[in-house]
Amino acid sequence: MIRQATVEDVPQIAVLLKEKAELLKERGSRQWSAYLEADLPALVQRDLAAGRLFVFEQDTALMGSVALLPSLEWDQTLWDDREGLYIHRLVVRDAAKGRGVGKQLLRHVMAVATAEEERLRLDCLATNEFLNAYYASFGFTAKGIRDGFSTYEHEQLAVADERVI
Repeated sequence: MIRQATVEDVPQIAVLLKEKAELLKERGSRQWSAYLEADLPALVQRDLAAGRLFVFEQDTALMGSVALLPSLEWDQTLWDDREGLYIHRLVVRDAAKGRGVGKQLLRHVMAVATAEEERLRLDCLATNEFLNAYYASFGFTAKGIRDGFSTYEHEQLAVADERVI
């Protein structure tokens, strides 16, 4: 089940982000390396306050989360304007890998952006072939590469009977 995150979820989301950052580092990726030194509970708390933070919960276990935010300082280094909403920190617990958790979270924020008639943007390392293909498979259009990051945008789509929280 996808629901809006609460203050009580902040510590779990922070741990999930740290675990994923550590796993990425072990695999030789520099993606999310900044999270290894960041105050993750404070970052997640800011996400909760700045926009919308969603979690995927299964049997009371938090299996993933995603932030849907207005343009942040980071986004302004990659985009020439501040339009739209931005996907940040889409993360899925390794134990849930292959269960479609990420897909459901991504579709959920796509539905929210569509309902609000907002452009939806995201970025990922240009060298991360998996993520570049993943986002393209959801209809995100590559807008270019800037500072080593691929930028993607998704235009509005009609929402067909999707419940938006």
